[in-house]
Amino acid sequence: MAALKHLINKIDDTVTESLSGLCCTYPQLELLLAHKIVLSPDIRNQKDKVAVICGGGSGHEPFVAGFVGTGMLTAAIAGSIFASPPSKHITHAINCVAQNNTAGILVIVPNYTGDCLNFGIALEKAKQAGINIAEIIVGEDCSIPKKEQSSIGKRGLTGMILTIKIAGALAERGETLSEILKYAELTVENMATYAIGLSACSIPGQGYMFELAPDEIEAGMGIHGEAGYERIKIKSASEIVALMLQRICEELKLISGDNVVVIVNNFGALSQLEQGIVAHETIKQLNNKGIQPLRVYSGILVTSLNSAGIHITLLKLPEYHKNIFLSCLDDATNAPGWPGCFYSIPLVVTRSPFNEVEEKKLDKISIQVDSQCGYLIKLCLQNACKSIIEKETYLNELDRTCGDGDCGTTLKRFAMGIQEHLDDLPFTYPSLLLTQIADIAEESMGGSSGALYCLFFTTGAKELSSLKENEDITSAWSRTFCSALDCIIKYGKAKPGDRTMLDALDPACRTFKKLVTAPLIDIIQNVTTATWQGCEATKGIKARAGRATYIKQENYMQQVDAGAYAAATWITAVAKTIKNF
Repeated sequence: MAALKHLINKIDDTVTESLSGLCCTYPQLELLLAHKIVLSPDIRNQKDKVAVICGGGSGHEPFVAGFVGTGMLTAAIAGSIFASPPSKHITHAINCVAQNNTAGILVIVPNYTGDCLNFGIALEKAKQAGINIAEIIVGEDCSIPKKEQSSIGKRGLTGMILTIKIAGALAERGETLSEILKYAELTVENMATYAIGLSACSIPGQGYMFELAPDEIEAGMGIHGEAGYERIKIKSASEIVALMLQRICEELKLISGDNVVVIVNNFGALSQLEQGIVAHETIKQLNNKGIQPLRVYSGILVTSLNSAGIHITLLKLPEYHKNIFLSCLDDATNAPGWPGCFYSIPLVVTRSPFNEVEEKKLDKISIQVDSQCGYLIKLCLQNACKSIIEKETYLNELDRTCGDGDCGTTLKRFAMGIQEHLDDLPFTYPSLLLTQIADIAEESMGGSSGALYCLFFTTGAKELSSLKENEDITSAWSRTFCSALDCIIKYGKAKPGDRTMLDALDPACRTFKKLVTAPLIDIIQNVTTATWQGCEATKGIKARAGRATYIKQENYMQQVDAGAYAAATWITAVAKTIKNF
């Protein structure tokens, strides 16, 4: 697939350079480039007001950084393209905000697995540190029928902007954290969004994520390059808007006499001419239904890189809450992504720097294994990394069918991160080793995979820290594997059979546990076989976890799951290393 033309320098610099460009354009914004955090210029003067934080992957500009400002977000954290920000960056943003805040912090989380995992890690750390913090997960996509929705729930789409605006306005008025959370929850409960895509997007350096025939469109398309719920023939703007409004009105149970707020959001590549036509049709058809749009917002708000398409979002205005919703939306804000901002004038005052929170250095923890065992662990890690790097292209191809095509590249970054630290890792201290591998995963990968592997190794490190001097090492590794697997099932919400990497990890774990007292050669052979059988079983399965859950077309599910294949690859590399040692 040929790469498309993009105006970039280096692919790895796209996010930081884009954020820098935003803050050059609006110099009152404060940029913490190392953590990809954008801060409101009044952050140091908001001590007695609730702070509002949000974040998400890049490629959706102006969301999230464009909605930082008085009356909206206090801070925004940007991840890599279509990947959630790592929890360390989120934690840093929370710590920065908390230094000047006594009223509390509301964190708005888009309902995607990676965002939920990484924000979840940061939220738990903040709560442990005694920070007054609350979160709300936003998901209002109504394109997938309720009976077909997975446990993950609805995607967070353009409705996030209304949630941010209403919460930010209440925070600016000095309302309490509990009151703001209440109205944010009411906002989410009364919203619905539907999307239509005319073309796929392309990540810089790659081709289109999928192909659409000239006479086809994707109904229920996502914002990460994933295909839609169903593919239909192109229709007139009037017919398409009618389809979208029918789904939304059914979801919100709208009837004649109801009042709504409307957002018409451009995916990024739709012409302004067409967007105006969609806005016109939306208002006309709502009026014909006897539904009165009291506020209409139209523009490029949450994009999908260079995809052509449109979101329609409606916020139902219950009579009892109508005035508070409208007044919050009408309150002034100077966030660049919302009309009427004034951030082009730079501040003349010198900003006082934030204190970098020093990480506690880990001592050598738990037992120490002998040098021969440490050398074997090092060989296992070397060979696992090599095997993953060799499979980068193939893993990307597997992931491209129902993800964003970067599984191999993401895991390669992890493997290369380990290789860079190979001479410094404490191989004779297994618990500390897994802790440091978890840090590498979190820092180098990002997204759902980074969070899952971080949780996997973090939990494994905790389990190994309780290892006793004379305990059987094979049993200890089996127990560690099971504990780590249970943790990623707990936080990732997926389970075996959902077409994820768990379909390879779970049979490996169960087989290891069952044969823990058997000869080592039998364990190795049976674990490897069970792992690949689990991987192969993902063919033809509809995903029930992760981003692929939103894709219901069976032709995208004919290959094995990329995450499962990757897990089977490194497990096999480890098994062969032990066998040949």
